[in-house]
Amino acid sequence: MIKSNYCVLDIESGGLYKEKNPITQFAAIILDGCTLKEKDRWETFVKPYDGLVIEKQALQHTMVSMSDINNGMTKKEFAATAKAWFASHQAKAKTAEQGRLIMVGHNVLSFDRPFLDACFAEFGWSCDDYFFPGGIDTLPLAKLTWGVKGDEKINLGACLGYAKLKLTDAHGAMNDVEGNSDLLRWFMRKLRAKRGEGGSSDNAEERARGTEFFEFMCGAK
Repeated sequence: MIKSNYCVLDIESGGLYKEKNPITQFAAIILDGCTLKEKDRWETFVKPYDGLVIEKQALQHTMVSMSDINNGMTKKEFAATAKAWFASHQAKAKTAEQGRLIMVGHNVLSFDRPFLDACFAEFGWSCDDYFFPGGIDTLPLAKLTWGVKGDEKINLGACLGYAKLKLTDAHGAMNDVEGNSDLLRWFMRKLRAKRGEGGSSDNAEERARGTEFFEFMCGAK
């Protein structure tokens, strides 16, 4: 899994329910699994399909127009292109399963991934064919990092603000993907911090023990 590339993605939809509302826009960026540098990107609008409903409120929220949607790919074209694109960015490994992509997004596991699976089901494949089960959802990471009181905003725009990163035109699919890519890099820098730069020591004797290990200040100055 260490060789796998990351696929930071975002979808806009006609509503909140995959059984009722279609995907209207898709955007993704492939990041190198080691360096987190961008390798490729792709975005498209998707035409209405299967008689699913595009709600007016969803259009207002996502700032997507029906004109853009109607000029997008058909469901079949989108599925075929996505399948080929995902496959082209799998890492070289002993097995196809080992080279699968790691899906990344903000609330990606409970929203984006189910929408994609619902869209692809007609063609006999799912995200598990090209992505590892699960993925990296920056929403729970944000809760762990900034959810001190429990009532903080943890949408993507707010999280980028906490990390002092920029987001342009929130809810535009590619803009969200760019912002989420920067947020992933921010979290990864923290997790990969070297000894003496905020990381933990490798020396077991230097680690805290007992109740002291669990005592920390939430929201400390």
